[in-house]
Amino acid sequence: MEAEVDFGDVAVRLAGEMVTCYLFSLRLSYSGKAVHRVFASASQEAFFEGHVHALRTLGGALRGRVRYDLNLKAAVAQVLGLIRARVETDFNPL
Repeated sequence: MEAEVDFGDVAVRLAGEMVTCYLFSLRLSYSGKAVHRVFASASQEAFFEGHVHALRTLGGALRGRVRYDLNLKAAVAQVLGLIRARVETDFNPL
């Protein structure tokens, strides 16, 4: 199974007011089945929690590749030139 992940802004009406929240989306490439979750922040912890939720919902780990948007700050710190290599964001849970 391969998947695509995105994590971006979404406007939500909450208690009558428009609030910016963040939508985690993991979509399986072949079946198109998707899992979504809305978070109050775009933190790296929310990004990881989105993965945990998606994998639990889908019933386990993915065996293939997971593709991320190059502009996804929670996962990619820097794109390196024309070869599109990436420097991943450091994560320190403490």
